[in-house]
Order: sequence, then structure tokens, then C-alpha cells
Amino acid sequence: MLLKDRGVLSPILTQLMNFFVFSRGLTTVFGLYTWPSESELWDMWAAIPNNDGNLAIDGLLQYINQRKKFRRRWVGALASVTIPIHFIYGPLDPVNLYPEFLELYRKTLPWSTVSILDDHHISHYPQLDDAIGSLNAYMGFITSF
Repeated sequence: MLLKDRGVLSPILTQLMNFFVFSRGLTTVFGLYTWPSESELWDMWAAIPNNDGNLAIDGLLQYINQRKKFRRRWVGALASVTIPIHFIYGPLDPVNLYPEFLELYRKTLPWSTVSILDDHHISHYPQLDDAIGSLNAYMGFITSF
């Protein structure tokens, strides 16, 4: 949370970013029973310090603030598309809370279809929490037209 605000500590914190800080922050958005293994976390981490990528993390986290600032523009872009949209959702997502987020999504984009992965452990990254369920939801969407 300190990095998303780009405060005076951000440059120092990005220098201090390490695997343990990364893995602790990332695992909080996974389902309780679907945390990535330590090996998977190391694989994810391996790309971050490459070419000093850890120094860009505070910039990447700006989307947290930007989603409020640019909500109208981003939702407007989604609302104006002419292609089918399908949303695959994990109901334990701590970022987009169930059922409030899903109700707002359906109200805002009523023509969009939604798959709620119904296992009670699917969270913010359904494609990682339940790869097979995500694939089945995607294939169901693709074959529906």
C-alpha cells in the first residue's frame, strides 16, 4: 500500500523489494487453499528484478489509484465495445468483493456474460486458482456463438 501512493519512501522501498516482500504481498490475493507454491512464487519473482523491474513496481501499482480517477473513461470504453465480453470471476476476490462488485458489473455491462467459479476458494487470479475451471468457462464462452 505504501508503494501505490508514490510517497517519499517509494524509491527506498523499491530498492529493498525482495522475494519475501513480494510473495507476502502477492499471496494475499489468492484463495486460502490456492496459494502458489514457493517454487511458483520464485518463478513469478524471477522476472521482476530483471532489468531493474523492481524499481517500476510503484508505477505499476498506480492502477489502484487510477481506477477511481479514470473509472468513467475505462467503463465507457467497455460499454462501447461491439464484441462479446465475458468475465470469469472468483467469488473470494479481496479486490473486487462479492457480491457487490458482481452486481455493479452486471448493472454496468448487462450484455456481458459472467462465469462465477463456484469452488469456495477461487480469488483474484481465477486463471491460477482454478486453471481448469477458467479454461472451461472460457471455452463455454467461445463456443456459445
